[in-house]
Amino acid sequence: MSSAFENTIFEDPILNVIHLLNSIAQENPEAISLASGRPDDEQCDPSLIDRGLARYRQHVADTDHSLATLLCQYGKTSGIINGILADYLQVDEGIKILDPESIVVCMGFQEACTLALLSIFEGGGVLLVPDPVFSGITGIAKLLRIKILPIPMATFLDPAALRKLAEELESRGEKIKALYAIPDFSNPTADSLSYHDRRAMLALAKEMDFFILEDTAYSYFRYEGEKTPSMKSIDSSRVFLLGSFSKSIFPGLRMGYVVAPEGAGVTPFSARLCKAKSLVTVNTPALCQAVVAGLLIENNYSLKRLNQPRVLSYTQKRDHMLECLEREFRPWVDAQRTLTWNQPAGGFFINMHLPFAFGYSEMCECAKHFKVIVFPTSLFSLTNDAVNQVRLSFSNATASDITEAISRFRAYVESRTQ
Repeated sequence: MSSAFENTIFEDPILNVIHLLNSIAQENPEAISLASGRPDDEQCDPSLIDRGLARYRQHVADTDHSLATLLCQYGKTSGIINGILADYLQVDEGIKILDPESIVVCMGFQEACTLALLSIFEGGGVLLVPDPVFSGITGIAKLLRIKILPIPMATFLDPAALRKLAEELESRGEKIKALYAIPDFSNPTADSLSYHDRRAMLALAKEMDFFILEDTAYSYFRYEGEKTPSMKSIDSSRVFLLGSFSKSIFPGLRMGYVVAPEGAGVTPFSARLCKAKSLVTVNTPALCQAVVAGLLIENNYSLKRLNQPRVLSYTQKRDHMLECLEREFRPWVDAQRTLTWNQPAGGFFINMHLPFAFGYSEMCECAKHFKVIVFPTSLFSLTNDAVNQVRLSFSNATASDITEAISRFRAYVESRTQ
């Protein structure tokens, strides 16, 4: 290979995480996987495609629009279902959209994130991210040559500590342009921001003039307690809302959206987002937009009822995994708490702390010799704070698979600690 292609940004491990998630199971077909954060295969209903399209056709028949033009031609860059999405955000999230054109319909979260970063980071600046964090955001930022500052999760979740870090950063001449957050049940650690923390983060963003990229991927999947309002619903002027239907409908749609900041005195970003999108994907496939729009109309602009069976199923899976962890690992929990796991109120993951480092080679060893795949949390980290953590996903595993997988993982841990 030419030296011109050696040691490029594409060698960065962060850019390889999603590939690893997809490939590790293929390399170990006999292993049970708790690595992927995929939605449950049994909850992916292809009949929703026909239902959504049929209902959208009825909707268009009551208008002056041509169905052939809407579905078969190049469409508006910003999308053809913006008004429907605005109604949906009002119903399910309590977000009042002042102008539907502030919504840009995207090909999943990844494009929504890319467009937001392109719009914000013209002329440099720093992106703050919690650490560990979903590699989609850090991978895109690295490709765009955006300076990233990882913040230890404990600091990120502490408003006073976060403020101190931000002030110290700017005192050194660094300009914070944006902060990324999954406020509900983050990937990979399933941490959440309280209502107080969200308001404090918004106040800091307003005071220091930066934006918040709010990722709502897991907001529907709360298994206990009351829903916490989204940051976008609290203060739209500071927030780019990054939404996706991959978890709430199914991933194959590749449907998401970005909602630009709105409010008095806010710099308009819609034109920037659309210009960027026009050069990246031109427009989001109209057929996918039609499916989503039809399902939203059919369900009174809400996905809560559609997701009730999923929430029940995931609740049972989470509870079962916690029971298995308690049964298999309780004898290993010592006074020093070197082996622990969290009990998240929602999301797809449980994060576990081990009494030894667990990285890529340990993942491969565990998969090959103990026939269970768990994903190192450290592969989502830009620092070394998560070297002894693993992410356990229950979303796409059956109860019997969870039972056997946790038993096999206990055998692996036992082999490492004897």
